[in-house]
Amino acid sequence: MPFSDKVVILFDLSHNEMLNPSDNEFSGFLSLLEMFNLKIVHNESSEINKGILKNIDILIIGNPINDYFSNLEIENIMNYVRTGGSLLLISEYGGDYLQKTNLNDISGNFFNILFEDNIVKEENQKNINCSSILTIDSFPNHKLTNQLREIVIGGTCSLLLKENSSPILKLSKNTWAEKYDDTIKKWDEDKSKKEFIVGAYSKFGQGKIITLGDIDIFTNDPNIGISQKDNKKLISNIINWLMKPSRESDVIYWTLNRLSSLENQIKTITIKISNIIETITVLEKRISKMENGFVS
Repeated sequence: MPFSDKVVILFDLSHNEMLNPSDNEFSGFLSLLEMFNLKIVHNESSEINKGILKNIDILIIGNPINDYFSNLEIENIMNYVRTGGSLLLISEYGGDYLQKTNLNDISGNFFNILFEDNIVKEENQKNINCSSILTIDSFPNHKLTNQLREIVIGGTCSLLLKENSSPILKLSKNTWAEKYDDTIKKWDEDKSKKEFIVGAYSKFGQGKIITLGDIDIFTNDPNIGISQKDNKKLISNIINWLMKPSRESDVIYWTLNRLSSLENQIKTITIKISNIIETITVLEKRISKMENGFVS
C-alpha cells in the first residue's frame, strides 16, 4: 500500500474503543498528532472492511471494550498490514479477559504478540499509594526508544512474545503480576513470571505493528499521562516509526522466514503422511493374511 504525501491515520471507534482523540482526556495526544500534520479520520459505526482501510497509512485500535472483531474484520486487518499498513494495538489491565474483547485474535494469531490477562505492579518510590504505577528507565537500542530516559505508565497488562516480535518496554526487578479470579472476585498474584514486557513491535509482510498494554499513557492524567517524563517522546517515536514504510530488506527477510517456516511445516506433514502410509501398508498386509487364513 503506497504511503501518500500526507499521512492518514484512522482511529477505529466502532468497537467501543477508549482511545478517541476527540475526547477531552486525550487533548494532549491530539495536539501532538496535529504537530505531525496528519490527516485524522474516524471509523465510528462500520465494520473494518477493505474500503475503510483503503489509503490509510496508520490504523489505531485503542482498547476496545465489550465488543469483538469478526473473522472478516480480522482478515481485513491482517491483509492491510501485510500489504504495507501500520497498526497500533492498545489494551489495558486484564487484557482481553477483563476488557471483554478479542485483540489476541489479531495480534496473537498473525503478529505473534499476545495480551496477557493480568495487571503488572511494581514497588518504587513513586507509587506508594498505587503499585500499578510503573517506571521504566532501561530500553533496548531501537528507533522506538531513541532519546528515552524514563517513562511512567500505569494499569498495564503484560505481553507474551513469540518468534519475530521484539520488546520495547520491559520490567523485571521488584515487579509482579496479578490475575483477576472471577470465583473470588479479587486479584491474585501470579508467581509464574519474573520478567514482564508491556510494549512490543513486530513486522508482517510490508507492514508494521506496535502493541502496548496500557492506554493511560495517551491521556492527560498528571501521574501517568502524556506529560509525564518522556511519555510524549515515546509516543512521538511510535508515530514516526509507523509513518515510515518498511525497508525492502526487512520485507525480504520476513518473506524468507515465512518460506522457511512453510518448508518445515511441509516436512512435518510429509513425515505424518509417510507414517500414515506405513500404517496402512501394515494393516493391508495383516488383512491380506486374515483373508488367506494366516492370522498370526
